[in-house]
Amino acid sequence: MFSPSSRKKLGFTLVELVAVTSIVAVGMSVSLPGIQKVRNQARLTACKNNLKQLGLAMHNYHDTVNALPPGWVIKSTKAEAGPGLGWGTMILPYMDQVAIYNQINFSEPPKVDKLTQTSIPGYLCPEDTAAALNSVRGKYATSNYSGSSGDQLLPGSVDLPDPGTDAAKKLSTGLFFHNSCVRFRDITDGLSNTFMLGEKSVSSAAGIWMGVRSNQNAGDSVTDCNHRSKLNAVIHSFSSQHGGGAHFLLGDGSVRFIADTIESKESTDKPNGTYQKLANKNDGQILGEF
Repeated sequence: MFSPSSRKKLGFTLVELVAVTSIVAVGMSVSLPGIQKVRNQARLTACKNNLKQLGLAMHNYHDTVNALPPGWVIKSTKAEAGPGLGWGTMILPYMDQVAIYNQINFSEPPKVDKLTQTSIPGYLCPEDTAAALNSVRGKYATSNYSGSSGDQLLPGSVDLPDPGTDAAKKLSTGLFFHNSCVRFRDITDGLSNTFMLGEKSVSSAAGIWMGVRSNQNAGDSVTDCNHRSKLNAVIHSFSSQHGGGAHFLLGDGSVRFIADTIESKESTDKPNGTYQKLANKNDGQILGEF
């Protein structure tokens, strides 16, 4: 028989518990920043891969049609005309979304329904906090990627005297605009020197993959790089939640992270800023490093 005093002690004493808790707390304080950094890097990589897949889809579309998809399609140029399907819809078969594409009625304007409210992972940045349905843009399914329309302010920009009243432009310096049909041969500045798509986060009301609600809402599908739309600056800018800049897909299919500090100049200044040069497909200006 063992005496009570000789029995092995069970459990922790208060001092031991405090010591263990302190060690765990210190360990967590050291490891959590590293874990968070790894998670942020994973989301950054996932967003970059989304754009690479979109670039591949664009090139496959061009190989088939011999042109890039239109920014959006609406017969009339009137500001209020719409809605209209856009580039995000046109490339669905090349994004492994044939089932959705085959259900779209291209002979009628798109509607807010189960189909156009379907979230497509390849159009969503994992870092962004925008809701699946974009309440700012008619409750269509959200997209975090927008077509580059060039270095001119879009009709409907909040910086214009009468936002939303201008008719759609028939031409643009970028790759995507109203009823556009840009071919790679039109990009005389070089595919590797020209923006194709960029990020558009919740801070810029994101976008929608369906297309646009009307011509006066071109920002649903495309975004300009005018000096008054500097990166991560205003509601109609390209933007991201990554911090310090945003990812852009270039015409050659490569993806670059562009810093907020990229050179930007007023459209009246010549030569343009680097940001404007990258948005313009044929300005003929020397780009330099970026």
